[in-house]
Amino acid sequence: MPAGYSIYVETPSALHHKVDPRTKLLALLATFIVALSFNHPLVLGLMLAAVLGLGLWAQLPIRRLAPFLMTAVWFILLAVLIWPAYIRQGPHLFTVFGLAVTRDGILFGLAMGLRVSLMMVAAAVWMMTTSPQKLTLGLLKMGLPYKAGLALSSTIRFVPLVTAQHATIMEAQRARGLRLDRGHPLSRLTKSVAVLGPVFMRALALAQSLAVAMDSRGLGARTTRTSILEIRFSRADAVIMALCGVGVVLGLVMRYLGIGVLVKGVL
Repeated sequence: MPAGYSIYVETPSALHHKVDPRTKLLALLATFIVALSFNHPLVLGLMLAAVLGLGLWAQLPIRRLAPFLMTAVWFILLAVLIWPAYIRQGPHLFTVFGLAVTRDGILFGLAMGLRVSLMMVAAAVWMMTTSPQKLTLGLLKMGLPYKAGLALSSTIRFVPLVTAQHATIMEAQRARGLRLDRGHPLSRLTKSVAVLGPVFMRALALAQSLAVAMDSRGLGARTTRTSILEIRFSRADAVIMALCGVGVVLGLVMRYLGIGVLVKGVL
């Protein structure tokens, strides 16, 4: 599988090479838990800024983060448009089609958009700073069966490859005169078969090639496996894991006390 299509970005940062992949996975899970503990846009916005700052500190190119940031903007706009219809508390601002829009409804929608964006960007930074080989080894060290770890790490590399193939097929079909941006929805759905069909067939071919490559290397022939890579916990990993534990406990306690919570009774 071509390494150039992997979402992983090789840089000389300490986050790439000094932090154990198990520690980064724990930090990702801690970020998700803390993100679910708050529904105030200020707290979630600061967390999102911190994750972006971490990605820039890890020397990740802006062009690689840009697609995730653009998607985050769409999530935020969508949440701001939807959630005011369900959250009615707070001062009334204006009325749209007979629906009263409140300040807390808009802020809560902003918070929900920031929460999804935070999780997505955190996962992107995690994948960009953790090589598939180290990820697989880390999962094995955690007790996951080798085939399951290999399947997970292969999926992380497989998705960007299929996405790249989809872009290539789209360009090829446009060159042949296919225009998916014209016509009514049913017509566009019918024409999209010319893209989805080749993408599906290409994905099957890639999966078959991967299976043949693994069989030719004797996958599963031995119960024990060795690795050229070595990972071990360092003092920095212990500090990071301790901070993650403190952050999770603090987030849950603040949630219980209502600190950083804009609308109570709603996740």
